[in-house]
Amino acid sequence: MKKGGTRVRSVTGIVLLALLAISVYLGPVTRLCFFYIFIWFAAREMSDALNHMGFLTSPWMARFLALAMCVLFYFKDETAFYITAASIVMMLALLAALFRKTQMRDVLGSCIVCLYPTLFLLGYAYLSVQPETLMYPVLLITLLSAAGCDMFAYFFGRAFGKHLLCPSISPHKTVEGSLAGTLLGTALGLLGWWLLRSYADIPWYVYVVTSFFCTIAGQLGDLVASMIKRQAGIKDFSDLLPGHGGVIDRIDSFCFAMPVAYFALILFRL
Repeated sequence: MKKGGTRVRSVTGIVLLALLAISVYLGPVTRLCFFYIFIWFAAREMSDALNHMGFLTSPWMARFLALAMCVLFYFKDETAFYITAASIVMMLALLAALFRKTQMRDVLGSCIVCLYPTLFLLGYAYLSVQPETLMYPVLLITLLSAAGCDMFAYFFGRAFGKHLLCPSISPHKTVEGSLAGTLLGTALGLLGWWLLRSYADIPWYVYVVTSFFCTIAGQLGDLVASMIKRQAGIKDFSDLLPGHGGVIDRIDSFCFAMPVAYFALILFRL
């Protein structure tokens, strides 16, 4: 199995889910800390990948920006403050380029780290301070659809896959696996509805439709991460998570799925 044996991969996944569940249960501060830790390591991984492409980037701009945003999420829910924080971090980066004579392409590379995957993980951080009637459905739909799609696509692809989905980027993904992952990942939306049916007043079909789009988004997120690795000439973003590779290797599909789930449920509430 890719990136490690099934047993090692499963144990690592269970540990990560347990840590997420504990942080969600304990409250907003632990949630923010949980996602910030992910940002800390993911920024390093993306910076290293860009450096393999010939850039000279640093994860620190993304880390400082994420820290400022997490603090603002907790204390002040004002868009103007977020824009100001981002502007200050960008200004400091440009001043560093001015006085240290850093190439602008390298500054732009560090800006890319602020966008991917930092911006996506900041979405989770922002979600973690939202009302629980919104946070729980979005998290559950994202986890069930993206993780379910990934799991079913892998096993069905191995058993029945004959047509490669995107061989130039990911030579192991198949059309058959993708279809199975989309169908069964979408069906897991019903499980999310059943678990939260008395907690959040959201019809079952909203869970199903949202899960469908999340499975599509998750697969695209996975392909994007594979594209970056292919261009960087690396197999995994790091070896931090046994059986999975790096943080980005584990959260690539979740990065794309969560904004879709959040947007869909916000539209339903309008």
